[in-house]
Amino acid sequence: MAEKKPNKYKNLFSNTLIFAIGSFSSKILVLILVPIYTYYMTEAELGMNDVIVQLANWLLPVVTLTIAEAVIRFGLDKAHDKKSVFTIGNVIVLTGIIILGVILPVATRIPIVKEFVGDYELLLFVYVLTSSLKLLYSTFVRALEKVKLFAINGILTTFLTLAFTIAFIAVARWGVTGYLLAIILADFCSIVFLLFTAKLWRYLSARKFNGTLLKAMLTYSLPLIPTQLLWLITNSSDSFMVKYFLGAESNGILAAAYKIPNIVSTIYLMFGQAWNMSAISENESDDRSRFYTKVFDLNQSLMYLVAGGILLIVKPVTMVWIGPAFRESLSYAPILVYATVFTCFATFMGTAYIATKNTVRSLMTSLVSGVINVGINLVFIPKIGIYAAAISTLASYLVVFIIRLIDAKRLINFSFSLPKMVINNILLILMVLSNYIRGIKSYALLFVLFAVILVINLRCMLQLAKAFVPERFLKKIPVINKLI
Repeated sequence: MAEKKPNKYKNLFSNTLIFAIGSFSSKILVLILVPIYTYYMTEAELGMNDVIVQLANWLLPVVTLTIAEAVIRFGLDKAHDKKSVFTIGNVIVLTGIIILGVILPVATRIPIVKEFVGDYELLLFVYVLTSSLKLLYSTFVRALEKVKLFAINGILTTFLTLAFTIAFIAVARWGVTGYLLAIILADFCSIVFLLFTAKLWRYLSARKFNGTLLKAMLTYSLPLIPTQLLWLITNSSDSFMVKYFLGAESNGILAAAYKIPNIVSTIYLMFGQAWNMSAISENESDDRSRFYTKVFDLNQSLMYLVAGGILLIVKPVTMVWIGPAFRESLSYAPILVYATVFTCFATFMGTAYIATKNTVRSLMTSLVSGVINVGINLVFIPKIGIYAAAISTLASYLVVFIIRLIDAKRLINFSFSLPKMVINNILLILMVLSNYIRGIKSYALLFVLFAVILVINLRCMLQLAKAFVPERFLKKIPVINKLI
């Protein structure tokens, strides 16, 4: 037991590092693609594109029955045969795709569906097809604990997405069609790459189709369908309602406003993918509570520093990074950056449900999130416009985080520092408000507030460094040892 404790932390953070390497290219991709989207696409095109992608995201959990979540949960469990897990995953996904192919042409004859889908019915179908298989295959690679291959696949997909996007949007000027084709082709190449490099065909076997395991996996994954849909309602109801009440151009502004906050969630994703694996693997460990306590403390410090850093530079970055037609997005980005912090915290706390297989409770908290988000949007978008969408996102995720924090403490019995949480959040709120001040005073105030956040959270980050940096190097930096 004495050696197990440091190993689990090193495993978590070595996986995080690998996921970070794989995700680094996607972060660069975000930086590169935003100017392409905002310079070569109109507000209406970007708004329409956002609606199509949101529709695809809504279809994914229904078509796949969220089986990828069961694949990672049961695939990491040594009690289950990986061939059976992967075979069941493929059967579920391909069955869902066939059903979608029958239903979609009929559904798009309905006027309100046609309004949102437009002429992109075929592309929407292919988008869902490739996204479903890519999600299944990349998730199973994680279940095989081939995290390096997972990271390489992320880099490859990023490069291909960039190449196809430049070709189809900047050169060919195909607009929404070009955007969707770029992602479809990149996902298809990812599927082929994982299929051959991980030799995934070896895990497909009709003889390994296990009815008992199928029932267990579906019992786990089915409650996650409404959970994910409600999460998506929280995420995408903003887009649909802004488009409905204010038009596609306003939705394009909102889509641009989300580009900078997405950096926060992208950084969390690197950690979250590794954390998911560790939370499942360590669910039965003796010091599970202590593990959650330490990791959540680190997660808090990381998110406060990342969000504070982005709020510090959001003004100049927007002026350089976003096309002139979308500069209005700066009015909403600071609120969305702060909201994303609670998105990440709520997701972190959601791993307690995954590890303990309490997916029904996950559904209930997601329902609360959806009701709050939709309610605020319906009432306030017609009155205060896009600001209502940003505020509804913040309110819904804040409430869900608080509920999940209480639940996680009950399920895992971990602890956290309430004063640290309160002080950091007050500082972030002040940074959000400072972004609405004009002139040099705004930058001076932002710098001071970020410096305070840095000081408060520096100790936690240095303790992490101490755990992984060789002691002989730390001895050469006595200042760090004093701070720790």
